[in-house]
Amino acid sequence: MEISTHYLPYPKKTLIAVTNNELAKIYRAFEREIEEIAVIEGEEVVMDGRGSGTSNDGPPHTDEVRKHVRNDIYKALSKKLMSLLKKDDEEIILCAPEAFKNDLVEHMHTDVMQSVVEVVPKNLASLPLDAVVRILQETRA
Repeated sequence: MEISTHYLPYPKKTLIAVTNNELAKIYRAFEREIEEIAVIEGEEVVMDGRGSGTSNDGPPHTDEVRKHVRNDIYKALSKKLMSLLKKDDEEIILCAPEAFKNDLVEHMHTDVMQSVVEVVPKNLASLPLDAVVRILQETRA
């Protein structure tokens, strides 16, 4: 996709990783071009059905399951970013919901973090690419 002339170009090759509880998407931006290059989806964890027994119970340990899935996504994202960095990308922008940005950073390999120029506390993973570009450009201005 071509980035509008209303926005700043990316003068260096930049990997942009956007995440949420279910997936991570990686985009590559350079000059006025941006494209999706990878999607990492969390694997669904099967619950054993144990709860407190009340009729209003949701699945047991939902928060723990989501955290486990999210951590698996972050580990896979770190590995993928490491492999892509070897292909001459120079900068990385990480995006995660505000509540999880520290978890994301903690799961990134040291070499990945050396290339990170910005951590954006926003949940952009489910948005279309044009909306991601617009929001990220607003943080750059």
